[in-house]
Amino acid sequence: MRKKIQVEKQKKTDLHSPKKLIQSRWGRRNGLLKVVSGILFGAVVIVLLFSLVSINMAKNRGEIPNIFGYYLFVIESGSMEPTLKVGTVIISRRPGEPDRLEESDIVTFRTRSGAIVTHRIIEVIEEGEGNIRYLTKGDNPNNATDQEALTPERVIGVFLARLPLL
Repeated sequence: MRKKIQVEKQKKTDLHSPKKLIQSRWGRRNGLLKVVSGILFGAVVIVLLFSLVSINMAKNRGEIPNIFGYYLFVIESGSMEPTLKVGTVIISRRPGEPDRLEESDIVTFRTRSGAIVTHRIIEVIEEGEGNIRYLTKGDNPNNATDQEALTPERVIGVFLARLPLL
């Protein structure tokens, strides 16, 4: 009987010791951390699945896929070297007002023949009555100015950043 009383006293003492209090608090925090990390992981998986489905649907419709209004393009020629090397992945966004782009902006646009090109605006031409055209050129010193002037409605996106690749 005495042993049982001593064991019970020891349990009560252990429960109120600082070490046990800290352990029980950490146990609760770990549980909360597990729940929060599980929710975040689930959210990331849902966003990735949504992105894959929307990209696939856009490609099937013949559109340029975007994720939350941002486009990913791969530089496929040396026309923008040394600024953007071949194989560089860039992030672009649709401009709010394509007729308000400025000189030195890097834009991705569709040519009249349907090709998608990324070049820098080297001159803004205002033709009166709100008509604006842009002269574009790749950054490669061997490039000449593009033959056709770019109109604002053909601008797909404005360069934001390049993705660092290994």
